[in-house]
Amino acid sequence: MTRRLSLILTIFVFSFTACWAADSAIIGKWECTSTDDSGQTASWTLVVKDDGGKLAGTLSGDPGEFALVDPKMEGNSFTFKVVVNEVSYEVQATIDGGKLDGKFKGPEASGTLKGTKQS
Repeated sequence: MTRRLSLILTIFVFSFTACWAADSAIIGKWECTSTDDSGQTASWTLVVKDDGGKLAGTLSGDPGEFALVDPKMEGNSFTFKVVVNEVSYEVQATIDGGKLDGKFKGPEASGTLKGTKQS
């Protein structure tokens, strides 16, 4: 019985560590550039942090600073939403080391997002 309990606890600890490690890949400051479907580019700063075991953060650029809504990291996939002028945009990105590569989509614009981790 003790052996089984030890095994279960060990599996739990390794699972928790693996989940934390996946989330920690996104945590930090990212310098990003978006390009919409018409070719317009914009520079952004993405800041992602751990807020009591949950991801939180902001996306800021020329239009202002926007809170990340429902940010999630699953494997190497990072997703979140931002609301700009009462319009919601969905962002889906893949994290590969210190690089971020993704797409954004909303009712007024869609395009690509690329970024490099700064810290």
